[in-house]
Amino acid sequence: MSELDPKAHLKGMLARIKGLVANDLNAIPVEKRNVSPGGAGRTPLNIVAECAHVNQRCSQYLKTLVPPDRLSPEEREAHLNSDDAKWGETTEFPFGRPMTLFGIAELPSVHLMYHDGQLNYIQTLYDDTEVHW
Repeated sequence: MSELDPKAHLKGMLARIKGLVANDLNAIPVEKRNVSPGGAGRTPLNIVAECAHVNQRCSQYLKTLVPPDRLSPEEREAHLNSDDAKWGETTEFPFGRPMTLFGIAELPSVHLMYHDGQLNYIQTLYDDTEVHW
């Protein structure tokens, strides 16, 4: 049995879930993608935009270990040239609770799955009960 490669696992997981989200978003009629279901729900495009924003913030944080938009270009370059971070190290991520670096790297996939469920639900509001995975 081969050894687990955390980076490869996380990249593969994220790629698979991004595909699921894309399939589910594409299953929602184009004219409904920027419509709030029932008038109070978030639009599908708003949900996907949030996912992209969180993914970008996690990526930036894992590269720099500094909350987004707080590093100078020189500091960022110095960090990128330093040793790789350890997956089990705990840090204070700007979501209000300590997290391991692995947990932060896993967050985009978990976050996407959470919101993919919302897209699935929106599909049912438009009478689409098919699974699009």
